[in-house]
Amino acid sequence: MKRVLATVILGAALLVGCRPTATNPATLVPGAANQTDQAIYDSLMVAQASLNSLKTSAKTNAVLKPYVDQAIMDYNVAEAAWQTYHTAVSVNPRVSPAAAQAALNKVQADLSAAPKVN
Repeated sequence: MKRVLATVILGAALLVGCRPTATNPATLVPGAANQTDQAIYDSLMVAQASLNSLKTSAKTNAVLKPYVDQAIMDYNVAEAAWQTYHTAVSVNPRVSPAAAQAALNKVQADLSAAPKVN
């Protein structure tokens, strides 16, 4: 009886000790090359939604038109930079995302610079 109890306690201690110490990384969406690729894509989708909202507001407020035009141009550059990064990183995991990230930062700055309207 003591052997069985000792075996159960030892087994339980081993199981507790074998838990992973780090959390598992988030699962990538299909098509994403890595976490950075996915994060830039997700940020582009958020920027696109913000841009669409800004375009809608610009229809009734002409003050927003130059901000929309600049954000659209910079969004197109950012999307092209991401496409380039996405294609390259799929072949070479060491490719830097710096150009795509810088272009995305420009779009986010454009959207933040637009005046708030009601």
